[in-house]
Amino acid sequence: MLSIGEARSTILTEISSDDAQVRAEYLKHFRVDVERFADAMARAFLNWQILNIGTEKDVKRAYVSALTYTAITLHVQSLKVFISGLSVAAGNLMRQVLESIALALLCSGKGLDILDRFMAGKYLTTDAIPDVIHYADRLGLNKSGVDALRDGQKFYHQYSHPTHLTIASVTAFSKEGLRGIYVGAAFDEHKLDAYVKEVKGRLSLAEVFSNFVDGVKANLAKW
Repeated sequence: MLSIGEARSTILTEISSDDAQVRAEYLKHFRVDVERFADAMARAFLNWQILNIGTEKDVKRAYVSALTYTAITLHVQSLKVFISGLSVAAGNLMRQVLESIALALLCSGKGLDILDRFMAGKYLTTDAIPDVIHYADRLGLNKSGVDALRDGQKFYHQYSHPTHLTIASVTAFSKEGLRGIYVGAAFDEHKLDAYVKEVKGRLSLAEVFSNFVDGVKANLAKW
């Protein structure tokens, strides 16, 4: 049993520290993947800069550009939060990444009213992935990309509500008793296989992120 002082100290340390030691454990295993991720997202960012040219003169294009950039920066944040040992928060961010991608594509589509509805605050963004699947042909999307969005939403939905996975995130598989629980940030060698899947999934998306920007640009060119 911990005393009130020990529990308070543990919680205060978790709130006020930057979890550098936990992050170092992740980087020891995933440094190469993180560097490849940075390269891929840098390419996406440079591509977005081209998309963003002239948007200051067109509010609708500015909205589409902002959604595209939001998807980019949230994806970067998701990997940062994940390798900081906060898997549930990182999973929530990933769901927003996927929905931002879908929403940017929908809002860039010619002849759809989704951008107008979104700008007016009358579009339910949780519908973005089902809608992008429905309008895939009109948006020039290939089946593999659409399937990836659907599968990703299904997986990261687990981080949006309490599940066995969220319980596992605060449980140390390698320890017992009070030593077997986490207050917050954590790295657990016994979960390395799951960490590999999470990092590889984020890297895989990063490496096609510039293609997503190209898709938005292609749709805007039809306006």
